Order: sequence, then structure tokens, then C-alpha cells
Amino acid sequence: MPLPWAAALHRLWRGVSALNDRDDLAEFVLPPLLELPGVRAVWGLRHTADNRMLAYRWAGPPVTEADRPAAAAAAFGPQSVVPAFGTLVAHGAARVVRARFDLPEDVSGSILVAVDDTADLSVISVCLGQVVEVTSEAVRRIALHRVEQRQQIQDALLAEASLQMDAVLDTAQTMQRVARMTVPAIAEGCLVYEYDAGKLILRSAVHVDMRRLNAALADPAEAARFVEFASGVVLGGGPSRQCDKADVQVMRARDRILGVLLFLFDRDADRVPPAEFLHDVASRAAIAVDNSTLYEQRRREVAAMQQHLLPSRLPEVDGLVVAASYTVGDQVLEVGGDFYDVVLREDGTMAALIGDVCGRGVDAAALTGMARHTLAALLQDGASPVRAMSRLNTRLRLNGSWRFVTAGVATVRPDGDGFVVGWTSAGHPAPVVLRRDGPAEPGQGGGSPLGILTEPRLGRSELRLAAGDTLVIFTDGLTESRKPGGRMFEERAFGETLARLRGSAADAVVKELSLAAASYGGVRADDIAVVAIQVRETAS
Repeated sequence: MPLPWAAALHRLWRGVSALNDRDDLAEFVLPPLLELPGVRAVWGLRHTADNRMLAYRWAGPPVTEADRPAAAAAAFGPQSVVPAFGTLVAHGAARVVRARFDLPEDVSGSILVAVDDTADLSVISVCLGQVVEVTSEAVRRIALHRVEQRQQIQDALLAEASLQMDAVLDTAQTMQRVARMTVPAIAEGCLVYEYDAGKLILRSAVHVDMRRLNAALADPAEAARFVEFASGVVLGGGPSRQCDKADVQVMRARDRILGVLLFLFDRDADRVPPAEFLHDVASRAAIAVDNSTLYEQRRREVAAMQQHLLPSRLPEVDGLVVAASYTVGDQVLEVGGDFYDVVLREDGTMAALIGDVCGRGVDAAALTGMARHTLAALLQDGASPVRAMSRLNTRLRLNGSWRFVTAGVATVRPDGDGFVVGWTSAGHPAPVVLRRDGPAEPGQGGGSPLGILTEPRLGRSELRLAAGDTLVIFTDGLTESRKPGGRMFEERAFGETLARLRGSAADAVVKELSLAAASYGGVRADDIAVVAIQVRETAS
């Protein structure tokens, strides 16, 4: 064996691991053969195992269109050495030596080496066999690399899909994101059907050509065909159903069918993801949809329970308009501790109370109900705010709860052509007065939360309301809403919102304040309770 060939073969084996693309293979393995004594041309033919030609590559004289039938005959014939033909003869070749390799579950190939009469056929055959071994190993490694690369891409797609689908806790938005995440990375189209009461209901549809998909869905027969194909997997009880251009995967969670994903393909078969991967997508989609459904159900339950802790209606008071708003915090699945109430006393005084129990959950809800009913009952029976708060403080201390309560009581009584407000605070945020003819004025807070000290320290102040003025009392969820950078609503936005609301009706004040605070920053964990007491322009 010539020494230069030994060095060339060594370079070939060393370079096998660096090849990642089959298109580079011919330029890698064919040229060394061309350097052997007596070799005039080297042709590489890629074909299927059943002899269907796919591509031609060469080193030296190229394969012409006229040469292709003879080259195929040489590659697929029974002889390993055949007479030269066509272009090869013109370049001085006398014979063609052939070697073929067939790889399981992959394309096959043949290498044709054209030699003149000076070539040693035994040496050429040995060298050609060695190149075939190198080529087979290179093809195997490239195929393995492609599998690994495809798996990495699929894993990345699954991870990204999970992040995107889990980023929202709304069922409708989740189903929309499922479809958007799969197109075009996984399929050319995706239809998401919800399974409800034995029927499939289309919830989301995305396609690279939405005009084409919308036209299909607008056609009753075509839309029914989609549903029929998707229904087959549900009624059949299987995990999936496939055809040439579509694949249906069931979304199942907690032994319940939530719906199906109908993938639409318009690509070569080798680029269609395997069924196992599509099943993983459907499984993750099912988890996301199930989580959002459970979240919505829990949110409804929390909202319903929260309403039971608030008054069903507010009293009507001569000369006053009273409005209230309660906004549940974002992504909160436990009942909050904010409360409010408005009661009329026998002497004609109105008492508006507001408070906030530390924490959330069942224990906080029980304490919230007790605190609200205790204060409301005592105030309505004529107890002073100081007396009512002291009694609540004693009750909290006797219960031995670690939770504390901030509270504020505004007593409002007629005085001449306006009203006088007495404010009593137990560590609660100070009220604000929206003046009809001037800027908003903050009141005074003070005091310590109830349930901490044996004898509570209470803050007391007095305000006066004229016609058109509005007293606003609220929990700290309003002012402490904050942007991601840390700036709180009370720093600037609170005053700006109050200025904008000057002269607004009481119900608009509570709604707009709550909305402004709730939309101020990012995720808002605390509830917001707001009560507005407005003096009518024609106060009596």
C-alpha cells in the first residue's frame, strides 16, 4: 500500500467526527481516491436501496447528463469492474471499479473509480473498500448528529412551549397560545378543540396561511371534516390519529379528556415530527389548560366567598351618596382580609368602617367576618368608634390569634350646610377628601393595629365636607400597588388620579381609583377596598 495513501486514510478517519452535513461528504472522501496512481475520475452516487437515483457528486471530470444512465448501470449492475464509458473514456479511463454500501434505515450509495491501464486494480479495490468504510461511518455519525440535533430542537420547542403556555392562567388565552406556539415550528397549522359535554368546540386556529384556513373553516363541509377527523380519536379512545397531512393528539389531564390538537402539515414526510413528540406537546398543553381551568374555578370560588364577607347593599342617607368597590388581587387563590361596611345609627349619624386583616386564607376570612360584624353591630347599637374598636381589640386578644387588624371608622353627621366627619384610626391609612372646588386634602391616620396591645392606641381627627365634596376611605392595597421598579401608586399616580376625578360621581370615584391602582404596575397581590361618601349638591 503506498505510504501517501496511508497518510490520506489516517486524515480521513480523523476527519470523520468533524462532518455534520452529508452534502460535505463527497468533497471529503472522493478527492483522496483521485490521488491514487492511474485514477482518472471518482464519482459518488447517492441512491435508495431499491436503486432510485438521488444525487451525483464527483472529483475530477464531472458526471454529464449523457453519462447518467451508464453511471447508474455501473452502480446497480452485478459486476464490480466494468469498461469505461462516455466522459471517462475521453479522459483516458479504461475501466471503472465500483463499491457499494447500504445502510439500514438510510439512503445507500456507490463510488465509481475510473482508472487507466497503469492502475493496479487490486490496490484500487482495497483503497476503495477502505473509503467505503470511512463513508459508512461518516454517514452513521451524521445521521446520529441529526437525531441529536433534532432532539435538542424538539426539547427546546417543548420547553419554550411550556413556558409560553404556563405564562397565562386564563383558559381561552392558554388555548390560543397552544396554537400559536406550534406554528410554524412544529406544523403549518394547528386547531385546538375543547371537549365539552360530548362535543368538540373549536377554540383556536392558527395557520401559516390564515386566509386558506379561514376559507376552509368557513366551508361547513370542510369544517365538519376537521371535526370528524378529530372526533375519531376521542370516540376511538386512542391517544392519536394520523394521516399523510394531519395528526390528532388528545389533551388529557387527571383522567379527563380536555380536548384535542389537530396538527396540519404541508412539508416533506421526513420533516414531520414523530408522534411521540406531538404527544408530548399535547400532554403539556393539557397540563396548562387544566391548570388554567382549575385557577379560574378557584378564582370564582374565592370571589364568591369574598362577596359573602361584604355587605350586600349600602344604606341610603339623606344628603349623601355612598359607593364602594372591592377588587381581588391578581393571581390570588385565597380569600383576602379587606372589609368594609356602612351602618345608620339611631341618632341619624352614619358610620362607615373599613379594615384589613393580616394575611389570607380560611383563618383570615373567618377573622375578617368576625371583625366586620363586630364593628358594624357595635356601631349600629350606638357604641362610639373608640368603644367599638376597643371591644374588637379585646376579642382578638382573647382569641390568641397572631393576626392583627388595621381599621378605620368615619362617623358622618349633618352640620349646617355640610357634614362633619369624625375619623378614628387603628393603624389604618388616612382618608382623603376630594374637594369640589380645590385640590384633594389628605386626612390624618395614626394609631396602632388592633390585636397587638392590651389597650389599643387610636388616632382621631375631624374633617368637614361641603356640598360636592367626597370622602374617600380605602385599604393599603390601593396606595401600595407598585411598578416592577418599585415605585408605588401613592407616590405620584394617586394624586394625579384624584385630581382627574375631581367633580366625578361617587361610584365613578371608587371604580376609577381601583382600576387605576390595579393597572398601575405588574402583578398585584393585595386586594383593594374603596368607599366614597359624597355630599349631594343639594344637601339637606
